[in-house]
Amino acid sequence: MKKIKILISGLLAAMVLISAAAFSASADIIYIRGDANSDGRVNINDVTYVQRVIAQSESDPQGVVERNCDVDGNGLSIVDATHIQRYIAMLANPYQIGKQFHYDEYELPFIPTK
Repeated sequence: MKKIKILISGLLAAMVLISAAAFSASADIIYIRGDANSDGRVNINDVTYVQRVIAQSESDPQGVVERNCDVDGNGLSIVDATHIQRYIAMLANPYQIGKQFHYDEYELPFIPTK
């Protein structure tokens, strides 16, 4: 009987750990700032995709473009597309475009350091 209690306790503990890991994995998203199409690179295709979403000729139902490409934290706009173009042209990059970030739905909006 004692072995059964130990076995059940072990199984319950394992289930709790697996559930916690699954929850934390879904809450923590890794993304590249400026990567609108989530292909792992920031290039002109991302700028075009941002422009299409802004013009409403492309949809963003899960908010991926908004999350990845609102680089200045002021809402997705043509200014964000311009910042990404400046990054592609290897100009100043105060918004850390092209860098990998962890997104948690509870994080505060990004505020760039200058």
